[in-house]
Amino acid sequence: MTASFQMRVTSSPESLVEISRLILEAARGSDLDEREAFHLMMAADEACTNIIKYGRSGFIEIKCEVVDGKVEVEIRDDGAPFDPLKAPLPDTKAPLHRREVGGLGIYFIRSLTDDLRYERRGGKNVLTMAVSHDEDRGSEGRLKRSSNLDRQP
Repeated sequence: MTASFQMRVTSSPESLVEISRLILEAARGSDLDEREAFHLMMAADEACTNIIKYGRSGFIEIKCEVVDGKVEVEIRDDGAPFDPLKAPLPDTKAPLHRREVGGLGIYFIRSLTDDLRYERRGGKNVLTMAVSHDEDRGSEGRLKRSSNLDRQP
């Protein structure tokens, strides 16, 4: 089964509630459990918050697709070009007083999703993230794999 949900909102903090509702609605039609749906919503919320705070975009377009139980979220904006996959990962093993400020949001996005892609298309940033249900791994396994993120891409 395939389902698709879309919206275009202004790039403002008030739009985050609408975006979260859309993603949770899409997740209801998938095989994701509650925790996996929450992980996807949190990852999308973090990406959209970064667009609002730093991207100088006038709008955010969200497209959610449910295909065979997997939920894919595409986030588009017309802000400054930014590829979060090229951003350096934070040193999560360093003591807090020695860590650089910033970068944890992108780290969380990477650790909460199964697939993450970026491209600049038609003058827009396009970030695509996906979460699929895996009964063997469960949503706990997704967070456990975050230790693999300590390596640079």
